[in-house]
Amino acid sequence: MNLLDRILHKWLFRSLANQLLITYLLVITIALLAVSLWALVAIRKESLTDLQNTLEVEAVNLGLEIDNDLVLDSAQARKRIQSAVERRASKLGVAIVVVDKDGRLLSDSSPPLAGKNLSNEQEINEALAGVISNSTRSEPVSNTNWLYVAYPVRSMGETTGVIRVGVALTEIERRLQRDLIVFLEIIFATGLVTVLISLWLATRVNRPVKEMSALAKQISISGDFSAFLPVSRKDEIGELCLSFNQMIGRLREQERMRQEFIANASHELKTPTMAIGSVVEALQAGAAEDPKLRGQFLQSLERLADRLTSLIQDLLDISKLDSGAEASDQEAVSIAQLVSDAVEQVRGSADKKGVRLVFRNAEGQDASETEALPGAEVRVLGNFLQLLRAVTNILTNAINYTPAGGLVAVQAFTTTEAKVLVKISDTGVGIEPADLPHIFERFYRADKARTRETGGTGLGLAITREIIARHHGTVAVDSIVGKGSTFTIQLPVS
Repeated sequence: MNLLDRILHKWLFRSLANQLLITYLLVITIALLAVSLWALVAIRKESLTDLQNTLEVEAVNLGLEIDNDLVLDSAQARKRIQSAVERRASKLGVAIVVVDKDGRLLSDSSPPLAGKNLSNEQEINEALAGVISNSTRSEPVSNTNWLYVAYPVRSMGETTGVIRVGVALTEIERRLQRDLIVFLEIIFATGLVTVLISLWLATRVNRPVKEMSALAKQISISGDFSAFLPVSRKDEIGELCLSFNQMIGRLREQERMRQEFIANASHELKTPTMAIGSVVEALQAGAAEDPKLRGQFLQSLERLADRLTSLIQDLLDISKLDSGAEASDQEAVSIAQLVSDAVEQVRGSADKKGVRLVFRNAEGQDASETEALPGAEVRVLGNFLQLLRAVTNILTNAINYTPAGGLVAVQAFTTTEAKVLVKISDTGVGIEPADLPHIFERFYRADKARTRETGGTGLGLAITREIIARHHGTVAVDSIVGKGSTFTIQLPVS
C-alpha cells in the first residue's frame, strides 16, 4: 500500500463523517447515472419513433401523388415523379428515392444513379414484398447514421413501386449529446449539493459521537467521572448520550461505593489488628506471668481472632457475590431442609444467650418443626449454601439483638402467587425508622457500639440482600423500636 492509499484509508475509515459522506455521494451518483442512462435511452427511442412516424406519413402522401405515374411507366410519368420527389425532399430536408416493382431506381432526390437496382437493400426488399419497413444504418460515404422508411405503393392489389424516405440522425445525436451534457451538469451540481449536505449532516451526527469518544478517553486516562455529555437532541443520538451519561453516573456511584468499601474494610481490619497488637504487647510486658491476666488476655485474643476471621470471611463472600462466583452452581433446594439447617446452626448461640427459638405455622401459631415448615415438595432453584448463609445471617442478627429471655420465631409457607415466604421475627430492641432504609448497605450500623460488642461486621445483611437478589427474590423488614423486628424473605417456587 503506497502513501496515497494509506492516506485515503486513514481519511475514510477513521471518521464516521467521511464514511457517511462517501456513502451518500455514491448512492446519489449511482442513482443519477441510472436515471440519466434510462432517460437518454428513452429519449432516443421516442425521438426515433416520432421521426419514423413522420417519414412514414410523408411516404404515404408522396405515394398518393405518384401512384398513377408509377403504373404508366413513361418518360413524362418519370419526370413528374422526379419533380414531386425533389419538391418534397427539399421542403422536408430528407432524402427520397423511388424504385419500380423490380427494384430499379426511378427517382432520387440526390444525384441519381439511373437504372441502379436497390432491391438488395433490406428495407426496399421488404417493402417490395408489400410491408412498410424501416432500418437504421451507417452510410460509409458520409459516416453518418441514417433512418430509412420504405413504403410500398400498391395498385390493383399489386406493388407497383417503393418510396423510401431517409433522414440523417445527426440532429438527434446532437440533441442526445446536449442532453447528456445537461445530465452530467445536473449530476455534478447534485453531487456538490450532496457533498455539502452530507458534510453538514455527518458532522451533526458525528459530533456527539466524537464528544462521547473524547470523554470516554478522558475518563480512561484520568478516572474522573465528574464530566457529562450535553444532551440537546431527542433522537437516537440523544438517547445514546443520555444512556452514556447514565452509565457515567453509575460508574461514579460504583467508584464512590468502591472507595467507601475499601475505606470501611481497611478500618474494620485495622481495629481488631491493633487490638491484637495491644494484647500481645501487654503479654510481652509481663501479663503472661499472671495466670489470671493471661487467661483474660488469651480470651480477648480469641474473640479478636474470631472477629477478624468473621470479617475476612464476609469480605470474601461479598467479593464472590460481586464477581458472580458460584452463579451456575444451582439445584432444587428444599425450603424445609434450608430453614431446619439454619435454625440448627444458631441454636447453640440462642441457648447460650437465653433466647428461645420457636417455629410458627402460616397462621402465626406456635407449632412443631414438622407442622410449621412446608412439605418436601416445596423447593426453590438456587445455591443451597448461599441461601443457608442468607437465612443464618438474619437469624444470627435476631439472636444478637434480642435480650435474654426474648423470643425468635421462624415461619415458612407458600402463597397463591407461587412464592415461598420465610419470616424471622424477634422481640428485640427494634430498628429506628431513620435506619430502616440503610440497614442492607455495606458496613452500615444502626448502633455501632452494640454491633462491635456482639462481633458484627456490618456486612451480614448486605450479603443476605445480594444472595436473595441473585435468586430473583426480595428481603424486607418491619420493625417497631422496643418491640422487635420481622424480616421477610420471598423467593419464587421452583
